[in-house]
Amino acid sequence: MPPPVDPAIHRTVQAVYTTNLGLPEDWTTDQRTEFIRDEADRITWIARAHAATLGDLSIRDWTCRHHGQVPDPLTQTALRTEARAQAVRQVLSTELYELIIDPDAN
Repeated sequence: MPPPVDPAIHRTVQAVYTTNLGLPEDWTTDQRTEFIRDEADRITWIARAHAATLGDLSIRDWTCRHHGQVPDPLTQTALRTEARAQAVRQVLSTELYELIIDPDAN
């Protein structure tokens, strides 16, 4: 069974689509719910993949900075936790926040 959608990502997707981006007015509540769930699922998967890559890079960089010594499990966990937070921020920015049109931009 696939991992569940990240609840924080789901809340963010729901908030952005209901307040900033909007959804078609002719959609039913079920259609809106399904779209938000699918979009949150898509963004969650992208963030998880990106976090894995960033985590591996972070551990590799840490190892290089410490003359080939691999970080202990606690440090690895901390590096992966930070990588995950960074990945979520980056993916939300590129996949969601950049869709918001700034009325003052023109």
